[in-house]
Amino acid sequence: MPILRILGHVLLGASLYAAFTAGARSQDKIIAYTGFLPPLSINAEERGIAVEIMELVAKEANIELDIRFAPWKRAQVLVENTPGSLIFSLAYTRKRSEKLKYIAPLIYTESAFITLDEQIDSFEQALADNKVIGVHLGSQRARILRRNGLTNLTEIATAEQMARMLQAGRVDAWYTISMRASYITRKQGFDHTRLQVGAPLSHGVQWLAANKSVSPALKARLSKAVSKVWRDPRYWQIVDSYLQ
Repeated sequence: MPILRILGHVLLGASLYAAFTAGARSQDKIIAYTGFLPPLSINAEERGIAVEIMELVAKEANIELDIRFAPWKRAQVLVENTPGSLIFSLAYTRKRSEKLKYIAPLIYTESAFITLDEQIDSFEQALADNKVIGVHLGSQRARILRRNGLTNLTEIATAEQMARMLQAGRVDAWYTISMRASYITRKQGFDHTRLQVGAPLSHGVQWLAANKSVSPALKARLSKAVSKVWRDPRYWQIVDSYLQ
């Protein structure tokens, strides 16, 4: 067999093998942690806004996600200790950026004080009135409250419990993402029209992030996929389906 033909077969075989292994790698299952953060991440059965968006991202990036739910503080510890894993929906902090690699923003949110009576429009107002504030355990919002001088806090692990505590008068206000308060209140069977939503006091970006070991190639692939999903009409259809 002429040497050129042999070389051609060798190169073709190498190309096919490379394509096959690259395809196999792209289909590897990647663990993605999230918390019980309705309506962004609800649970394995009800899913959530961010969960459905991440499913679109995974499809666009040609990867398979193994989405795992855990209490939020534990989810953050798990991604820090699981090479190759992802986490969403995560607010940015400098401390977290030292432990994780931020990839792309998934959702923009607004946080406010939610009450049943007097509307609270500032941190100063909540502090002056010595309000008992409920906030999600281990969240960036808890740190924001403390930075603004508020220490009379009740940190709770689930939004469902927080909604019940607000209705029962066990906290004066709930500092949370506005869309979360409305969604959870309705799901708990309470009258969401009673909610007094204060002025937005912090604007958040809920990120997709990864364990420090994430490869530059996968990071770029996911970032590109998120950018495409942002322009996909299905993105806002997903958001609206949870808030109407």
